[in-house]
Amino acid sequence: MDLNQLVSRNQTIKIVPSIEEYLRSTGLNVDLDDNVKLWLSQLKITWKTWKRSAAIESHIEMFFYSVPDPHRVALVFVIKCEEFKDCKPKTLPYFIIETLQKWSQTNGVSPEDSLKLPGYHVATQQRNQHFLNLIVKTYKIYTIKQTVLPMVKDLIKEDNCRQASQIVIAMELYDDIPVEDLIFPLILQDKANMIDEYLTECPDQVKPLLSFLDGLLDKNFSIREYVQKYIEEKKIGHIRYEKLHYKPLGKLVARLCNKFNIPIETCRNLSKNRTTGGLRYLIHQKYQENNVSLSVWDDLVKDSLRQSADSAKEFIDMLTDYDKKEAMKWAEYLHIPKSDLPLALKDLSLNEETNTEEDWDTHLNSIAPQEYYKFELRNDQITIIDNAEKFYDLINTNLAECSVVSIDCEWKPSFGASQSQVALIQIATLNDVYLIDTLILNKQEYSSFWYTFHKSLLDNAEIIKIGFGLEQDLREVKASVVGLSNIKVKGEGLLDLSLLWKSLLESGLTLPSNSDNGGSSLSSLVQACFGLPLEKSEQCSNWELRPLRNTQIQYAALDAYVLMQIYCFLQNLCQEQEINFEEICNDVMLEGKKKCLKKTKTEKQAMDKHQVKSAQELKLLVEPILSNLLTYLRCCGVDTTVMPTTMLWYDVINLAISEDRLIILSKLKYTPTNNFPQSSILDVGKGTVKDQVQKIFTNFNVSIRESDLLSRCLNCNSQELRKLSPSEVSSICSNYQYSVSCNINYQRQLSDDEDAEYGNFLSDSDCDDEIVHPVQNMYHNNVPSKDCVTNKGVPVDITNVDKLAKTQNPGVLCDSCGKLFWEDDDLLKPVVGIIYDMTKLAVKLH
Repeated sequence: MDLNQLVSRNQTIKIVPSIEEYLRSTGLNVDLDDNVKLWLSQLKITWKTWKRSAAIESHIEMFFYSVPDPHRVALVFVIKCEEFKDCKPKTLPYFIIETLQKWSQTNGVSPEDSLKLPGYHVATQQRNQHFLNLIVKTYKIYTIKQTVLPMVKDLIKEDNCRQASQIVIAMELYDDIPVEDLIFPLILQDKANMIDEYLTECPDQVKPLLSFLDGLLDKNFSIREYVQKYIEEKKIGHIRYEKLHYKPLGKLVARLCNKFNIPIETCRNLSKNRTTGGLRYLIHQKYQENNVSLSVWDDLVKDSLRQSADSAKEFIDMLTDYDKKEAMKWAEYLHIPKSDLPLALKDLSLNEETNTEEDWDTHLNSIAPQEYYKFELRNDQITIIDNAEKFYDLINTNLAECSVVSIDCEWKPSFGASQSQVALIQIATLNDVYLIDTLILNKQEYSSFWYTFHKSLLDNAEIIKIGFGLEQDLREVKASVVGLSNIKVKGEGLLDLSLLWKSLLESGLTLPSNSDNGGSSLSSLVQACFGLPLEKSEQCSNWELRPLRNTQIQYAALDAYVLMQIYCFLQNLCQEQEINFEEICNDVMLEGKKKCLKKTKTEKQAMDKHQVKSAQELKLLVEPILSNLLTYLRCCGVDTTVMPTTMLWYDVINLAISEDRLIILSKLKYTPTNNFPQSSILDVGKGTVKDQVQKIFTNFNVSIRESDLLSRCLNCNSQELRKLSPSEVSSICSNYQYSVSCNINYQRQLSDDEDAEYGNFLSDSDCDDEIVHPVQNMYHNNVPSKDCVTNKGVPVDITNVDKLAKTQNPGVLCDSCGKLFWEDDDLLKPVVGIIYDMTKLAVKLH
């Protein structure tokens, strides 16, 4: 069909040349001679059978020796492979470039400058980030940064920030591309994963980005106007307009601060906005819900304004709408100039409005008093646990005989920017309440006490722990208390009264009263059981102030003790109404346990890391800088691989998840996803190999058995090992020595007349059939290859063969890579002693 028939009169068409045509236009020779084409064709056939293997790698390396321009040829190979548009790590073009990169480093061969720009174009023509990183490293494209930089800026102008960010990461152009130009479009398009990936790879860009975003959070600044102008200038499409206001943008800034351990307080506008929002909520609680005592009000207002003094004027403005007298008091307390006061306060004098001096610690009497549920606990029933001796007695004496306890927690409301920590843990029994002061005891010196507290109480399924919203309380404890980061938050032994309440009502339970508001809070449940709601005036207290007020102590104690009262009340009520209380309690707890089990395999592995496991169960992914640990771990039977040097951290995590591996690092990094818990990442730090390996085994509780030793190849991680008798080893050595001697002569011919031999290698000859089976071309044709290769056809590799041939030692042969291990083998010998020191087990070769 004629092209004119496909395009209407008012349409335009852009003809894009193929990658080969484009590269040819840049001056790159994309042609291959017939012999090289044949070699590539045979390699593609062989790849379908062998895939990644030592034999294929050796075959490709031999080819690189045989051609004068391996970097050009490899680049042409890539564009002539079927997988060119998606060069994943498991594809042939990726393996060719990866092998070239290793070969170049080993032989000190660098690519020509004329190949760097074509290499860049090849890498950016397909979708894989790993391949881009590999090409940049192999062809040293980072040396032509000034040439690439305008192209990256053009990508940003064309609204292709995804590819631009990948190139910036690969070439480390962080300082050359402003973060607001590259990342802000991704924010407008709500591409959180790409933002996280970029910032994880270049953490130095986090603070500049946060500074830029925090500037947008200034309430005197119009985000919408700025963004509209930005979009028009940059011509950005696919905008998520619902994200373009203060609240979602503030959440993003807070999330990035949390993810990259940046104090939120450093973001001034975010801190101010959060404090103002908290004060607005506090005003609502005081004047509309009537749920805040004057002492709580004073404490929290002072604490909030201490965190962000910039919020003072807005606080006065908001408060004036509710209580001018109170607003005037705070204006004087904060020394706000009269000129800055709201109009309603400028002509108001505190003396004119008040006949008598009001005591700030006196409750307002303008509202009719509300009746609340009261239960006075005696002073001898409440114990504050604030030192090691009391903590020890609590764990080993006071709670030792209990079968049911209740748990509650208190923390300061997070009205400001910083996240509050658990300040008080309340535990109630049938007769007493214990208030654990975590502000004092949440220190490393008390970690052994917390460990015992965990094992004897929290993790003890025989003691039922009652709570209301228990999961949230335990999550706060887990996040903030030293030594409790591994506690479970739901499941067996953990009974949430809010869930039990719902289940009992569904089972037909009738409660004596109804809540006034019909809500689902603890106060509503107390009213349904006992006729009156709980008083919550101290709920929003600043629980970090010491000493605690008596009203705070009574409130905290009753909050925990009333849970025990409700539990006993419901138990008796169920008995009267012939409802199986115990069975429903078990169902509620087991339902929580079932939900806990709905995790990824890797999460479950992390949770079970303290269970003793065999070396065969452990699968590790090791950072390249720690590759010296591979032989020791593999010698113990641990499946251990090294992460690719060109792979991004986010993709390393995905690789670990897909292969069910734990990650070993030299320096701690943080997980970028909830699907891979932080407990699955171990940093072994600095130290001897023995210390690092021992730390791995101790952390993951691995037990090494004699049968595990040398069950994996130290060289390639394969389990296809064969034990050889001394006579079998002797026979292999004889053939190996003969093969090597012939191969040396062959290599000498190469060096004497390289051009001639290259011609023979690529010519039509009897050897062409053997190229399909690359391992057979490793030795001279006179050598009987079947005696020098493994069952998989891989050449045998022996260290110090002459010495081995003179001994009568047995050996172990890896059929996958051809490595033969024996007593004095250079790879095995240094490992054996370390393993014996750690396990007291000897590595046996027979």
